[in-house]
Formats: sequence, structure tokens, C-alpha cells
Amino acid sequence: MRSLWKWAAPARPIGAFLAVALLLIAGLAAPSKAQEGIEKDFGIFRACSGDVWKLCSDVLPDVGRLKSCVQNKMGQLSKTCLNSLLGAMAGSSFKICKNQTYALCAAARCNVYDGVAYCQCDVKHDDSISLPFTMGKDQDICATNAAGVKANYMISTYSLPESIASPQGGGAVYTCPSNSSDGAYAQCDGGICFKSTEEMSFPGFDKSIPKGQIICSCPITQAKSGRSQGFQILGPYPCDKSFFKYCKSATANGKTGSTIYVGAPIGRAAALAAKLNGKVPPLNECKPD
Repeated sequence: MRSLWKWAAPARPIGAFLAVALLLIAGLAAPSKAQEGIEKDFGIFRACSGDVWKLCSDVLPDVGRLKSCVQNKMGQLSKTCLNSLLGAMAGSSFKICKNQTYALCAAARCNVYDGVAYCQCDVKHDDSISLPFTMGKDQDICATNAAGVKANYMISTYSLPESIASPQGGGAVYTCPSNSSDGAYAQCDGGICFKSTEEMSFPGFDKSIPKGQIICSCPITQAKSGRSQGFQILGPYPCDKSFFKYCKSATANGKTGSTIYVGAPIGRAAALAAKLNGKVPPLNECKPD
């Protein structure tokens, strides 16, 4: 019995480190308050502790490195863990829209006007994923998007951009770390898109919007340096160090005339791709020095 207690004594602190990291990834607590939330939400811990131990035990007990490890390996997490983390991140479940035409804004460049980002997005037809955005009985994101076929609008949902999943694709995931990134980015999930903008000029864009692309209106998120969650945007590949300026508010901000990119908290795009497709291929990634 004494030998069992001797083994178990360090296990509880290790479990606490896992729980803190998972709560931070899910955005449920600021670093200073994460420890307080451990006793309140063991759901994520139960769903993910096995995955985290398997994939990231080599960085324990460093919570910062553990958090980064899990974010980098979102595409390798089990379905149970992914569902738990994504639900906590968004405060809701996600909806898969089957065989629909939709706007894919994940790699979009956006122009800011009066506090709204107007983003140049690709028109796609396939399965995609989104928050449900329920609007009354039987009216969720998929139904709303389907109704837009006859009403000259479209909804922005998510699928993995092909450009970041191939060395020849020309695109990569740029990680803006939490400790040094205070830039603004657009969050286009559920954004309303205007089909009439295809092959037309639009304020803030130098050239007419080409065929196969449309403009979507998206809310802006302003990151705060030092908070628990960094963010990711998509940019050119091979990696271009100058593109990291879009992690900073000096370049990427909510002022009219600013250029920003569509982004998401670190790891969320890979997690959504895994939930949609069952797996995530190797991605082109760029990180600051």
C-alpha cells in the first residue's frame, strides 16, 4: 500500500498540469485563473488526458510547452477529445453541411471598413463545417446557406484549404504566438457573402473580384498580447518572415483602410479539419524565430 501511495503522489500534480494546459487551449481560463477552474471542468480532462499523455508527455511538466504541443497536434487527437475541446472553445457543437456551395474564407485577405472586415473568399462546392448559428425551428447554418441559392447570398463555412496541404500549394499556416501578438484578424465562420460581387469592383480592392470569388462580411477579433491564446492566419509559402507583420496591431488593426487576414485561435483550423475529414494531412507551417 505504501508503495502505491508513493507512486501516486506525483501523479496528481502531473494531472493538474494536464488540466491547466487543456483549459487554456479551450479558452476557459486566463493563466492566472486556470488552476481555479480545474475542479470545475474535468470533462475535457477525462476526454483528452490519454491523448495528451500519448502525444505530449515528453514536455511535462511545462504547461506552456504542453499547450503548444497539443495545439500543434490537434489533427492527431481522438474524436472524443476533439469534440470536447471544440465544444469548449466555441461554447457550442459544430455542424457539417453536406454537398453545398459555400464561401471558403480561411485564406482570405480582407479590407476593413467602419469596423467590419470585407474578405475576398473562394466559392467551393463540397462538405464544410461551421458553428450551427441556429435561427428558429429547423433553420441552422446549412439551411440558411441552402436558401441563399435563390436569394443571391452565400454563407462562409470552413474546409481545409488545399493550398496549405501541399508543398507546391503556395500557402502556409502562420502562427502568431500569444506572448507577442496583438494584431486584428477576421473570423468569417457564418459570414454573409454577396454573390453579386463576383467579377465586380469593391471598395478597398485594387482589382475586380475574379470569377469564382466573392466578398464576405466578417467580424473582427483584436488579439491581446500576453493572453492565453495566440492565433493563426494563412499566408505565402515558402515562409516569408515579413508576413508576420500581420500578427501585430501596427499593421493589422480595426481601422478603416487596414488590411487584415482571416484567422482563428491556434489549433482550431486543424481540429475542424480533423472533425470534418477524419484526419489532417501534413500542413505547411511558418513560425516566428
